[in-house]
Amino acid sequence: MDVTEEKPITVMFGTVTGNSEVLAEETSEELDDVGIPNRLISMNDFDPQRIHQIDKLLLIISTDSGGVPPYMAEDLYQYLSKEIEADLNHLVYSVLALGDTYYPNFCQAGKDFDHMLNELGARRVVERVDCDIRFWDDFDYWLDSVKEFLEQQEWLEPANV
Repeated sequence: MDVTEEKPITVMFGTVTGNSEVLAEETSEELDDVGIPNRLISMNDFDPQRIHQIDKLLLIISTDSGGVPPYMAEDLYQYLSKEIEADLNHLVYSVLALGDTYYPNFCQAGKDFDHMLNELGARRVVERVDCDIRFWDDFDYWLDSVKEFLEQQEWLEPANV
């Protein structure tokens, strides 16, 4: 299967300090460099009900103090947490979570999004990576895993999942 003929991958970010945005931009650029179509979107600019229109999602999300998602991610968080009967089995995804091990709820927002997506039937194709404040090595590992998966052409069309 040729990944370039499929719908673009959505690279979505939710951030407090801007780190998730930087990593999402880097992800989008890296995908562009290897010819993988993608679109970059802030959770601030995303209508949660459109989650049903996305087939492939790379979610880069930070955790605010107290283990909650950033303000810009609250609408999607609330939507997914209330969509107990929603069916997202058309969606394949991976989550990169940012946090700080100083806080007891390290990367909780990323863990929550990963859990909610999975519970709603979405299929995780690359394991979630939880990043501490020095995130570049973990980010590189996650992105390399994503690109390796895509290069193996295993990012299936939802109808084939």
